[in-house]
Amino acid sequence: MTTTWILVADGARARLFESAVADGALTEVGCYANPEGRAGARRLTTDRPPTVNESVGPARHAIEPHTTAREKVTDRFAKNLSDVLSRGRCERRYARLILVAPPRFLGALHDHFDKPLRDTVVGEVRRNLTALPAAEIRARLPARLRQ
Repeated sequence: MTTTWILVADGARARLFESAVADGALTEVGCYANPEGRAGARRLTTDRPPTVNESVGPARHAIEPHTTAREKVTDRFAKNLSDVLSRGRCERRYARLILVAPPRFLGALHDHFDKPLRDTVVGEVRRNLTALPAAEIRARLPARLRQ
């Protein structure tokens, strides 16, 4: 029987499950938190945005960043999770990977996956199920992924 890891995550929390037994029961093997992922935008940064001088006259304008503080925090968390999954793949702790996350966070995860890690992904569920118990998460997986 091949071992399957199931990553259930959002921008603030991630739970990693393993399914290796014939009945498909999920065993939680890791829990990761990103407290900044729930913080409001004002709590993530206290600095005022940088300003530039107008080419003519004394006017100044604020420069909006290309990436928000929340996006940076989420991206950093996705990178950390990607590292955990890569390490597990290299140690041959699993053969298949299922991702369960909201679409925006799935995109952040995909940005950090290398080709070998991408090849282990056998399915995705585009929902936030981080608060559910393991049995409920398993029930919400499509039938083809529960096997």
